[in-house]
Amino acid sequence: MKSKLTFVLISFIAFAVCISACKKGTDNTSRQMVLADDTENGKTINVSAGQSLKLTLGNPGDGGYTFDNPQYNSAVLSLINHVHIAPISGALGDFGKDAWEFKALKSGSSTLSVTATRPFDKANPVVMFSGNVAVN
Repeated sequence: MKSKLTFVLISFIAFAVCISACKKGTDNTSRQMVLADDTENGKTINVSAGQSLKLTLGNPGDGGYTFDNPQYNSAVLSLINHVHIAPISGALGDFGKDAWEFKALKSGSSTLSVTATRPFDKANPVVMFSGNVAVN
């Protein structure tokens, strides 16, 4: 009986340690990456130097548009990665999403703008996102 009780107690402690370790890992990740999407359009996004900023937008391919290169202050932000995320809904006209990951290099500010154009109408870009990034 005593060995069963000891086993249960040790198992419970090990489980509690695993849960707390997982929670700490999640907290550290959230401090390293700031997530933004179209709901941040027109707003100021605050990040710290060294943090990453991930901007995710719906792909406008259903209208024949393709994303242009994002515009930003390269002294303050650095583009780390740009990926296309395939649609999961299977719905007609769903072209998935695109995500850009930036690294905040140093204190300062930058306008972050993402436009899209059609191949036959490059002179008329559509603003998909425009916001400010403040790096502390």
